[in-house]
Amino acid sequence: MDKNTLKTIKLTEKHTKNIESIWISSLPENLKSMIGGILIERYLYKFFQNDKNLGVGIFNGENLLGFVLFGDDSKITSLLIKEKFFLIIKTFIHSLIFLNVKKIKNFVDCLIYILLSKKKENVIRKNNTELLIICVSQYKQKNGIGSYLLEECFQNYKSYFEDYSNVFVKTLNKNPKNISFYEKNKFNYVFEVFGRVYFERKIN
Repeated sequence: MDKNTLKTIKLTEKHTKNIESIWISSLPENLKSMIGGILIERYLYKFFQNDKNLGVGIFNGENLLGFVLFGDDSKITSLLIKEKFFLIIKTFIHSLIFLNVKKIKNFVDCLIYILLSKKKENVIRKNNTELLIICVSQYKQKNGIGSYLLEECFQNYKSYFEDYSNVFVKTLNKNPKNISFYEKNKFNYVFEVFGRVYFERKIN
């Protein structure tokens, strides 16, 4: 990785299509990816409407290599469930009809997790911001780009982070690579809820 060719830029709604492309191709088992681009586009539209959210992309020239989103998406998720309820149900029924076991399992797993995690999430959100998603193009992974992107965020967007005590993130406990990534980037274990591990990084 040649850092001299890379630059980090605050993302806006105009970057939606590029974000969506990397999101779906790099995280195919993510529930939003499974439902489709239309849900991700709507999510990003609402995300960028809120000034308390921060999206940062890492670019090589004009090419987006990866991105990270910080903020609170609990209200966005609630609104999306209401707005796209029939699309979500349609996708689930489609999975049942074609016996897509992986999708069915993901839907049920996410539903149970949402119900079980609400109380603890309300506690950890106080005075903290969440690292909602970090994603690097599948062709550029394992080059240190994700770690570099995070450090650039903490260095260059201090005005955003100064309003919070910690950054927290959650990831699947069955994904040791993700857990290792967050531990390497100064995130400390907090607790687990239904297969998700929560980590926090103190903001200096």
